[in-house]
Amino acid sequence: MSAELRINIQGKNPPVWAIGDQSGSYFSYYENEHGEQWVAKIDDGFLRISGIELEWEQLQLTVEEAIAENNRIVDQIVAGTLMQSKDIPESVGKAYLEIAESHRRGYQGELPLAHLIFGSGELLWLASVLNTAISRMK
Repeated sequence: MSAELRINIQGKNPPVWAIGDQSGSYFSYYENEHGEQWVAKIDDGFLRISGIELEWEQLQLTVEEAIAENNRIVDQIVAGTLMQSKDIPESVGKAYLEIAESHRRGYQGELPLAHLIFGSGELLWLASVLNTAISRMK
């Protein structure tokens, strides 16, 4: 038995791949507290991500780009958590930032999502999407 999930995509010209039947493929939807929507789908060996903040422009990631973005986003989440914690010495946070910088230096390509600013909920959603996509795209 399967159920149908219906979502209302806002704005003009959402990506065609975000509309209609999503069975048989990985599809993820996120809406933040401001009503800003994001969608992601694995399609033809790529991870496609789009959002209303991008006026539904599509970003397409290879598995290598997804791995690099996942490392960067998880680093950002962990560093933010460490810096906000009062129980963790500042030196630990600084050491982690050095590790995060080494991850960035280790990737030679352009990071497709790096020019965007994400809220904490969006970062957590992206980390989940990227983690799932990496295992399915390999």
